[in-house]
Amino acid sequence: MSRKRVLFLAEGATMAHFVRPLALADSLDTARYDVHFYAPPRFSRYLKDKPFATGELRSMPGERFLANTARGAPMFPADVIRGYVKQDRELIGSIGPDLVIGDMRLSLPISARLEGASWAVMINAYWSPYTKHRSILPSLPVTRVVPPRLLGAVYRLAEPLAYAVHVAEMNRVRREFGIPALPPDLRVMYTEGSYVLYPDIPEFVPARNLPANHRYVGICQWTPTEAKPEWWDRMRADPKPKVFVSLGSSGPLRAFPALLKALSKLPVTVVISTSGRLVPGLGPGAYAAELLPFTETAALSSVVVSHGGSGGLYPAIAAGTPVLGIPSNADQQLSTAVLEESGAGLGVRVEEASHRRLTRSLEKLLFDPQYRRSARNWAAVFGRYDSGAMFREFLSEIL
Repeated sequence: MSRKRVLFLAEGATMAHFVRPLALADSLDTARYDVHFYAPPRFSRYLKDKPFATGELRSMPGERFLANTARGAPMFPADVIRGYVKQDRELIGSIGPDLVIGDMRLSLPISARLEGASWAVMINAYWSPYTKHRSILPSLPVTRVVPPRLLGAVYRLAEPLAYAVHVAEMNRVRREFGIPALPPDLRVMYTEGSYVLYPDIPEFVPARNLPANHRYVGICQWTPTEAKPEWWDRMRADPKPKVFVSLGSSGPLRAFPALLKALSKLPVTVVISTSGRLVPGLGPGAYAAELLPFTETAALSSVVVSHGGSGGLYPAIAAGTPVLGIPSNADQQLSTAVLEESGAGLGVRVEEASHRRLTRSLEKLLFDPQYRRSARNWAAVFGRYDSGAMFREFLSEIL
Protein backbone atom coordinates (compact mmCIF):
# COMPACT_ATOMS: atom_id res chain seq x y z
CA MET A 1 0.00 0.00 0.00
CA SER A 2 1.38 3.44 -0.92
CA ARG A 3 2.11 5.81 1.92
CA LYS A 4 -0.45 8.51 2.60
CA ARG A 5 1.02 11.99 2.25
CA VAL A 6 0.42 14.52 5.05
CA LEU A 7 1.53 18.15 4.81
CA PHE A 8 1.85 20.23 7.99
CA LEU A 9 1.90 24.05 7.87
CA ALA A 10 2.99 25.51 11.22
CA GLU A 11 2.28 29.22 11.57
CA GLY A 12 4.95 31.31 13.28
CA ALA A 13 2.74 33.67 15.31
CA THR A 14 3.70 31.93 18.57
CA MET A 15 5.65 28.80 19.41
CA ALA A 16 2.48 26.91 20.32
CA HIS A 17 1.42 26.88 16.66
CA PHE A 18 4.70 25.14 15.82
CA VAL A 19 4.86 22.75 18.77
CA ARG A 20 1.38 21.25 18.44
CA PRO A 21 1.62 20.07 14.81
CA LEU A 22 5.21 18.93 15.43
CA ALA A 23 4.01 16.67 18.27
CA LEU A 24 1.52 15.10 15.85
CA ALA A 25 4.06 14.77 13.03
CA ASP A 26 6.53 13.11 15.40
CA SER A 27 3.90 10.50 16.29
CA LEU A 28 3.63 9.16 12.74
CA ASP A 29 5.37 6.09 11.35
CA THR A 30 7.21 7.27 8.24
CA ALA A 31 6.93 3.77 6.80
CA ARG A 32 3.21 4.37 6.60
CA TYR A 33 3.02 8.14 6.11
CA ASP A 34 4.96 10.46 3.83
CA VAL A 35 5.25 13.47 6.14
CA HIS A 36 6.15 16.99 5.01
CA PHE A 37 6.56 19.65 7.70
CA TYR A 38 6.93 23.35 6.88
CA ALA A 39 7.63 25.99 9.52
CA PRO A 40 9.25 29.46 9.78
CA PRO A 41 13.07 29.53 9.75
CA ARG A 42 13.30 30.52 13.43
CA PHE A 43 12.13 27.00 14.34
CA SER A 44 14.56 25.16 12.05
CA ARG A 45 16.86 24.16 14.94
CA TYR A 46 14.09 21.87 16.24
CA LEU A 47 13.67 20.13 12.88
CA LYS A 48 17.21 18.85 12.45
CA ASP A 49 17.55 15.11 11.86
CA LYS A 50 13.82 14.54 11.57
CA PRO A 51 12.87 11.35 9.67
CA PHE A 52 10.55 13.32 7.40
CA ALA A 53 10.77 16.13 4.86
CA THR A 54 11.01 19.66 6.26
CA GLY A 55 11.02 23.09 4.69
CA GLU A 56 10.68 26.79 5.37
CA LEU A 57 7.32 28.48 5.55
CA ARG A 58 7.10 32.24 5.07
CA SER A 59 5.33 33.71 8.05
CA MET A 60 4.51 37.13 9.42
CA PRO A 61 6.95 38.04 12.22
CA GLY A 62 5.64 37.16 15.65
CA GLU A 63 6.28 40.75 16.77
CA ARG A 64 3.81 42.05 14.18
CA PHE A 65 1.25 39.46 15.26
CA LEU A 66 1.58 40.52 18.91
CA ALA A 67 1.41 44.21 17.97
CA ASN A 68 -1.79 43.62 16.00
CA THR A 69 -3.44 41.72 18.84
CA ALA A 70 -2.34 44.36 21.37
CA ARG A 71 -4.22 47.09 19.56
CA GLY A 72 -7.24 44.97 18.61
CA ALA A 73 -6.46 44.94 14.87
CA PRO A 74 -6.96 41.87 12.64
CA MET A 75 -4.14 39.48 13.45
CA PHE A 76 -3.29 38.81 9.80
CA PRO A 77 -3.89 41.74 7.43
CA ALA A 78 -5.14 41.14 3.89
CA ASP A 79 -1.68 41.51 2.32
CA VAL A 80 -0.31 38.79 4.59
CA ILE A 81 -3.18 36.40 3.84
CA ARG A 82 -2.67 36.90 0.09
CA GLY A 83 1.00 35.99 0.42
CA TYR A 84 0.14 32.96 2.51
CA VAL A 85 -2.37 31.74 -0.08
CA LYS A 86 0.27 31.97 -2.80
CA GLN A 87 2.79 29.89 -0.87
CA ASP A 88 0.19 27.41 0.38
CA ARG A 89 -0.94 26.74 -3.17
CA GLU A 90 2.63 26.25 -4.39
CA LEU A 91 3.31 23.70 -1.65
CA ILE A 92 0.01 21.85 -2.06
CA GLY A 93 0.46 21.77 -5.84
CA SER A 94 4.04 20.45 -5.70
CA ILE A 95 3.60 17.94 -2.83
CA GLY A 96 0.12 16.64 -3.63
CA PRO A 97 -0.89 15.80 -0.05
CA ASP A 98 -3.79 13.56 0.93
CA LEU A 99 -4.34 15.94 3.84
CA VAL A 100 -3.02 19.38 4.78
CA ILE A 101 -2.93 20.33 8.47
CA GLY A 102 -2.53 23.94 9.53
CA ASP A 103 -2.21 25.43 12.99
CA MET A 104 -3.40 29.06 12.88
CA ARG A 105 -2.72 29.09 9.13
CA LEU A 106 -5.86 31.09 8.37
CA SER A 107 -5.14 31.13 4.63
CA LEU A 108 -5.56 27.36 4.41
CA PRO A 109 -9.36 27.29 3.85
CA ILE A 110 -8.79 29.43 0.75
CA SER A 111 -5.69 27.76 -0.67
CA ALA A 112 -6.75 24.16 0.01
CA ARG A 113 -10.16 24.80 -1.52
CA LEU A 114 -8.59 26.32 -4.63
CA GLU A 115 -6.25 23.32 -4.96
CA GLY A 116 -9.00 20.76 -4.33
CA ALA A 117 -7.26 19.41 -1.23
CA SER A 118 -8.68 18.19 2.08
CA TRP A 119 -7.52 20.21 5.05
CA ALA A 120 -7.66 20.15 8.83
CA VAL A 121 -7.34 23.19 11.06
CA MET A 122 -5.93 23.05 14.60
CA ILE A 123 -7.55 25.39 17.12
CA ASN A 124 -8.27 25.21 20.84
CA ALA A 125 -11.76 24.02 21.68
CA TYR A 126 -12.59 27.15 23.68
CA TRP A 127 -12.79 28.95 20.29
CA SER A 128 -15.31 26.43 18.95
CA PRO A 129 -18.93 27.40 18.26
CA TYR A 130 -19.83 24.09 19.97
CA THR A 131 -18.30 24.91 23.36
CA LYS A 132 -19.28 27.40 26.07
CA HIS A 133 -19.03 30.97 24.82
CA ARG A 134 -16.96 33.16 27.13
CA SER A 135 -17.19 36.88 26.42
CA ILE A 136 -13.95 38.30 27.80
CA LEU A 137 -12.66 41.79 27.06
CA PRO A 138 -9.21 41.44 25.45
CA SER A 139 -6.26 43.57 26.53
CA LEU A 140 -6.45 46.81 24.58
CA PRO A 141 -4.93 50.28 24.99
CA VAL A 142 -8.11 51.41 26.76
CA THR A 143 -7.88 48.63 29.36
CA ARG A 144 -4.59 50.08 30.56
CA VAL A 145 -6.48 53.22 31.53
CA VAL A 146 -9.94 51.95 32.50
CA PRO A 147 -10.19 48.82 34.71
CA PRO A 148 -11.38 45.93 32.51
CA ARG A 149 -14.11 44.98 35.01
CA LEU A 150 -15.79 48.35 34.32
CA LEU A 151 -15.82 47.71 30.57
CA GLY A 152 -17.08 44.13 30.55
CA ALA A 153 -20.75 44.95 29.98
CA VAL A 154 -19.91 47.36 27.16
CA TYR A 155 -17.69 44.79 25.50
CA ARG A 156 -20.37 42.11 25.61
CA LEU A 157 -22.55 44.43 23.55
CA ALA A 158 -19.71 45.35 21.20
CA GLU A 159 -18.24 41.85 20.78
CA PRO A 160 -20.28 40.95 17.66
CA LEU A 161 -18.95 44.10 15.98
CA ALA A 162 -15.38 43.27 17.02
CA TYR A 163 -15.75 39.77 15.58
CA ALA A 164 -17.19 41.22 12.36
CA VAL A 165 -14.20 43.54 11.92
CA HIS A 166 -11.75 40.62 12.16
CA VAL A 167 -13.74 38.39 9.80
CA ALA A 168 -14.22 41.24 7.29
CA GLU A 169 -10.48 41.31 6.58
CA MET A 170 -10.58 37.60 5.73
CA ASN A 171 -13.74 37.95 3.63
CA ARG A 172 -12.07 40.68 1.62
CA VAL A 173 -9.42 38.19 0.47
CA ARG A 174 -11.91 35.34 0.04
CA ARG A 175 -13.95 37.45 -2.39
CA GLU A 176 -10.83 38.16 -4.43
CA PHE A 177 -10.40 34.40 -4.94
CA GLY A 178 -14.08 33.74 -5.56
CA ILE A 179 -14.61 32.01 -2.19
CA PRO A 180 -17.95 32.66 -0.42
CA ALA A 181 -17.83 34.99 2.56
CA LEU A 182 -17.97 33.73 6.13
CA PRO A 183 -20.57 34.86 8.68
CA PRO A 184 -19.25 37.60 11.00
CA ASP A 185 -18.22 35.18 13.74
CA LEU A 186 -14.56 34.70 14.65
CA ARG A 187 -15.31 31.20 15.99
CA VAL A 188 -16.66 30.12 12.60
CA MET A 189 -13.59 31.53 10.85
CA TYR A 190 -11.23 29.64 13.15
CA THR A 191 -13.02 26.32 12.68
CA GLU A 192 -13.57 26.26 8.92
CA GLY A 193 -12.09 23.09 7.55
CA SER A 194 -12.73 19.69 6.06
CA TYR A 195 -11.74 18.63 9.58
CA VAL A 196 -11.14 20.47 12.86
CA LEU A 197 -8.61 19.17 15.41
CA TYR A 198 -8.81 20.40 18.99
CA PRO A 199 -5.51 20.16 20.96
CA ASP A 200 -7.51 19.75 24.17
CA ILE A 201 -9.36 17.01 26.06
CA PRO A 202 -13.18 16.88 26.15
CA GLU A 203 -13.48 16.90 29.96
CA PHE A 204 -11.47 20.13 30.31
CA VAL A 205 -13.16 21.99 27.45
CA PRO A 206 -16.42 20.12 26.80
CA ALA A 207 -18.45 20.52 23.61
CA ARG A 208 -22.09 19.98 22.70
CA ASN A 209 -23.38 18.42 19.50
CA LEU A 210 -19.90 18.25 18.00
CA PRO A 211 -19.96 17.42 14.27
CA ALA A 212 -18.30 14.18 13.18
CA ASN A 213 -15.49 16.07 11.41
CA HIS A 214 -14.43 17.81 14.66
CA ARG A 215 -12.03 15.78 16.82
CA TYR A 216 -10.14 16.17 20.07
CA VAL A 217 -6.49 15.09 19.76
CA GLY A 218 -5.25 15.63 23.32
CA ILE A 219 -2.82 18.28 24.51
CA CYS A 220 -0.01 17.56 22.01
CA GLN A 221 2.90 17.68 24.44
CA TRP A 222 6.40 18.29 23.10
CA THR A 223 9.78 18.45 24.83
CA PRO A 224 12.85 20.20 23.36
CA THR A 225 15.90 18.03 22.82
CA GLU A 226 18.39 20.55 24.26
CA ALA A 227 20.62 19.40 27.10
CA LYS A 228 19.59 20.52 30.55
CA PRO A 229 21.47 23.58 31.91
CA GLU A 230 24.55 23.07 34.09
CA TRP A 231 22.61 24.20 37.18
CA TRP A 232 19.88 21.56 36.81
CA ASP A 233 21.07 19.24 39.60
CA ARG A 234 21.67 22.18 41.96
CA MET A 235 18.16 23.42 41.30
CA ARG A 236 16.67 19.99 41.95
CA ALA A 237 18.54 19.77 45.28
CA ASP A 238 17.40 23.21 46.40
CA PRO A 239 15.07 22.51 49.37
CA LYS A 240 12.80 25.54 48.95
CA PRO A 241 9.51 25.28 47.01
CA LYS A 242 10.06 26.12 43.36
CA VAL A 243 8.08 28.49 41.18
CA PHE A 244 8.59 27.85 37.47
CA VAL A 245 8.08 30.97 35.34
CA SER A 246 7.59 30.55 31.61
CA LEU A 247 5.81 33.32 29.70
CA GLY A 248 6.61 31.67 26.37
CA SER A 249 7.10 33.53 23.11
CA SER A 250 3.99 35.69 23.52
CA GLY A 251 3.61 36.35 27.25
CA PRO A 252 3.67 39.90 28.65
CA LEU A 253 7.27 40.84 29.44
CA ARG A 254 6.02 44.07 31.03
CA ALA A 255 4.65 41.98 33.89
CA PHE A 256 8.08 40.62 34.81
CA PRO A 257 9.29 43.41 37.15
CA ALA A 258 6.14 43.15 39.31
CA LEU A 259 6.29 39.35 39.18
CA LEU A 260 9.93 39.21 40.25
CA LYS A 261 9.20 41.67 43.07
CA ALA A 262 6.33 39.45 44.24
CA LEU A 263 8.49 36.33 44.10
CA SER A 264 11.27 38.06 46.07
CA LYS A 265 8.87 38.34 49.03
CA LEU A 266 8.13 34.61 49.10
CA PRO A 267 10.23 31.71 50.45
CA VAL A 268 10.68 30.12 47.03
CA THR A 269 13.29 29.23 44.45
CA VAL A 270 12.62 30.84 41.06
CA VAL A 271 13.19 28.87 37.83
CA ILE A 272 12.75 30.78 34.57
CA SER A 273 12.48 29.72 30.93
CA THR A 274 13.07 32.86 28.85
CA SER A 275 12.09 31.42 25.43
CA GLY A 276 15.05 33.40 24.07
CA ARG A 277 13.58 36.75 25.13
CA LEU A 278 15.33 39.45 27.15
CA VAL A 279 13.69 39.31 30.57
CA PRO A 280 13.62 42.72 32.32
CA GLY A 281 14.79 42.84 35.92
CA LEU A 282 16.18 39.30 35.96
CA GLY A 283 18.69 39.08 38.81
CA PRO A 284 21.41 36.54 39.59
CA GLY A 285 19.34 34.64 42.16
CA ALA A 286 17.09 32.82 39.70
CA TYR A 287 17.83 29.67 37.73
CA ALA A 288 17.32 30.77 34.12
CA ALA A 289 17.67 29.13 30.70
CA GLU A 290 16.26 29.71 27.25
CA LEU A 291 14.25 26.49 27.16
CA LEU A 292 13.57 23.82 29.75
CA PRO A 293 11.72 20.49 29.63
CA PHE A 294 8.38 22.00 30.57
CA THR A 295 6.49 19.10 32.11
CA GLU A 296 9.54 17.80 33.99
CA THR A 297 10.31 21.26 35.40
CA ALA A 298 6.66 21.80 36.28
CA ALA A 299 6.60 18.46 38.13
CA LEU A 300 9.48 19.69 40.32
CA SER A 301 7.67 22.94 41.08
CA SER A 302 4.93 24.01 43.48
CA VAL A 303 3.49 26.58 41.06
CA VAL A 304 3.90 27.39 37.37
CA VAL A 305 3.52 31.00 36.22
CA SER A 306 2.65 31.26 32.53
CA HIS A 307 0.94 33.54 30.03
CA GLY A 308 -2.20 31.51 30.66
CA GLY A 309 -2.37 30.12 27.14
CA SER A 310 -2.85 26.40 26.58
CA GLY A 311 0.82 25.93 25.67
CA GLY A 312 1.85 26.76 29.23
CA LEU A 313 -1.29 25.67 31.01
CA TYR A 314 -1.72 22.10 29.77
CA PRO A 315 1.77 20.68 30.39
CA ALA A 316 1.76 22.19 33.89
CA ILE A 317 -1.56 20.59 34.80
CA ALA A 318 -0.43 17.34 33.17
CA ALA A 319 2.38 17.42 35.74
CA GLY A 320 -0.14 17.99 38.56
CA THR A 321 1.04 21.55 39.28
CA PRO A 322 -1.29 24.54 39.75
CA VAL A 323 -0.89 27.54 37.46
CA LEU A 324 -0.95 31.31 37.75
CA GLY A 325 -1.87 32.73 34.34
CA ILE A 326 -1.01 36.32 33.37
CA PRO A 327 -2.90 36.65 30.08
CA SER A 328 -2.40 39.51 27.64
CA ASN A 329 -4.36 38.50 24.53
CA ALA A 330 -7.77 37.06 23.80
CA ASP A 331 -6.61 33.46 23.39
CA GLN A 332 -4.70 33.51 26.68
CA GLN A 333 -7.64 35.12 28.47
CA LEU A 334 -10.03 32.43 27.25
CA SER A 335 -7.62 29.70 28.30
CA THR A 336 -7.11 31.33 31.70
CA ALA A 337 -10.87 31.50 32.17
CA VAL A 338 -11.02 27.73 31.56
CA LEU A 339 -8.16 27.30 34.06
CA GLU A 340 -10.03 29.16 36.79
CA GLU A 341 -13.22 27.21 36.11
CA SER A 342 -11.24 23.98 36.53
CA GLY A 343 -10.06 24.94 40.02
CA ALA A 344 -6.42 24.19 39.11
CA GLY A 345 -5.19 27.76 39.07
CA LEU A 346 -5.78 31.50 39.10
CA GLY A 347 -5.51 34.31 36.59
CA VAL A 348 -4.38 37.94 36.87
CA ARG A 349 -4.82 40.06 33.75
CA VAL A 350 -1.64 41.83 32.67
CA GLU A 351 -3.23 45.25 33.21
CA GLU A 352 -3.91 44.33 36.83
CA ALA A 353 -0.64 42.48 37.51
CA SER A 354 0.68 44.61 40.37
CA HIS A 355 3.19 42.99 42.67
CA ARG A 356 0.58 43.02 45.48
CA ARG A 357 -2.04 41.21 43.43
CA LEU A 358 0.52 38.73 42.12
CA THR A 359 1.80 38.11 45.64
CA ARG A 360 -1.71 37.33 46.91
CA SER A 361 -2.36 34.93 44.03
CA LEU A 362 0.97 33.17 44.45
CA GLU A 363 0.36 32.78 48.19
CA LYS A 364 -3.01 31.15 47.52
CA LEU A 365 -1.51 28.71 45.04
CA LEU A 366 1.46 27.90 47.26
CA PHE A 367 -0.32 27.49 50.57
CA ASP A 368 -3.94 26.51 49.83
CA PRO A 369 -3.90 22.75 49.10
CA GLN A 370 -7.13 22.79 47.09
CA TYR A 371 -5.32 24.05 43.99
CA ARG A 372 -2.72 21.28 44.01
CA ARG A 373 -5.41 18.67 44.67
CA SER A 374 -7.38 19.94 41.70
CA ALA A 375 -4.30 20.01 39.46
CA ARG A 376 -3.42 16.44 40.41
CA ASN A 377 -6.97 15.28 39.76
CA TRP A 378 -6.85 16.84 36.32
CA ALA A 379 -3.40 15.32 35.68
CA ALA A 380 -4.97 11.88 36.08
CA VAL A 381 -7.63 12.79 33.51
CA PHE A 382 -5.09 14.25 31.07
CA GLY A 383 -3.03 11.08 31.43
CA ARG A 384 -5.82 8.98 29.94
CA TYR A 385 -5.29 10.60 26.53
CA ASP A 386 -2.46 9.89 24.07
CA SER A 387 -2.31 12.58 21.38
CA GLY A 388 -0.30 10.44 18.99
CA ALA A 389 -2.72 7.52 19.24
CA MET A 390 -5.76 9.79 18.84
CA PHE A 391 -4.24 11.45 15.79
CA ARG A 392 -3.24 8.18 14.15
CA GLU A 393 -6.75 6.84 14.70
CA PHE A 394 -8.15 9.96 13.04
CA LEU A 395 -5.85 9.57 10.02
CA SER A 396 -6.59 5.87 9.66
CA GLU A 397 -10.28 6.63 9.57
CA ILE A 398 -10.26 9.50 7.09
CA LEU A 399 -7.47 8.30 4.80
